[in-house]
Amino acid sequence: MHPGQFRPDRKEKQRVNPVEKELTELLADERYGTFIQTIRKIRFPANYRFDSHAHPQVEINYINSGCCMMEVEERIVPLKRGSCIVVNPGQKHLFMVDVSKSCAITQLIYRTALPEKIPESLTCFHYDRPFYVFQDCGELCSLLENIGRYYQRRQEDDYQEAQLDFSLLQLYAMLSRSMEKERLQADSRQGKLGEALDRIHSRLEEDINIEELSRELGMSSRYLRKAFEDSIGISCSQYITMLRIARAKELLWDWEKDITQVASLTGFNSPQYFCRIFKKHTGMTPAQYRNMKKERPELTEET
Repeated sequence: MHPGQFRPDRKEKQRVNPVEKELTELLADERYGTFIQTIRKIRFPANYRFDSHAHPQVEINYINSGCCMMEVEERIVPLKRGSCIVVNPGQKHLFMVDVSKSCAITQLIYRTALPEKIPESLTCFHYDRPFYVFQDCGELCSLLENIGRYYQRRQEDDYQEAQLDFSLLQLYAMLSRSMEKERLQADSRQGKLGEALDRIHSRLEEDINIEELSRELGMSSRYLRKAFEDSIGISCSQYITMLRIARAKELLWDWEKDITQVASLTGFNSPQYFCRIFKKHTGMTPAQYRNMKKERPELTEET
């Protein structure tokens, strides 16, 4: 053996990584197959909107730049650069880009054929939640880019196709690990932050006071604010405002509701205050935003 060459001892050779074993067995199973519908980089112009829809594939969106928002099964999810959302099959969702600037994402949409029994460790195949959100996941973005390259070259030779297959296994391992980590974090905070989120979503029409909400939940306002920063990436007040603006955009898309109604339904105490906050966050008045519905901007794919 050459100097510096690694040689595992007998005990290490005998050890089998259970996740590795399950993934390789899955790859060898004739019932398994992954069918990629889309793998691409897209730049959406400011104010782009993709209306509510659902499909039988998994959809992964990594945010390369800018800010956007997705609504999944009536839960609004703010997304910023470095974050990623995984939307599971059959979940109704829509996509909106910030009004003030464009947004670029790396997107993978795929469907997987699977054997009847899936190991518990492969969380990414259990689809027990509508969606997952991860923060600061640049490693995932790099893997998606590799999958895109190998997918484009898959017909060149068997080596490229093998690299695509193994990269997909890496993706499943990475997603499952991130989902398990998110589950553990969610379980530890579910009684507090989860209830806070539910109350906020159900009270958007009301005046939401952070101090009062904290007392209702039996926690300090400092704890609640930190939970928002750690889990969602923005402050509690920013999250509430973002929810209200997102809901206002939805209502403004409905021509039957006037500005006063929209202000009332989104928790603003007057139409004037609503218009001022809406313009501050979007760069335009509610009426100007509504008129933009007539001119749908186009997206562009990046190479």
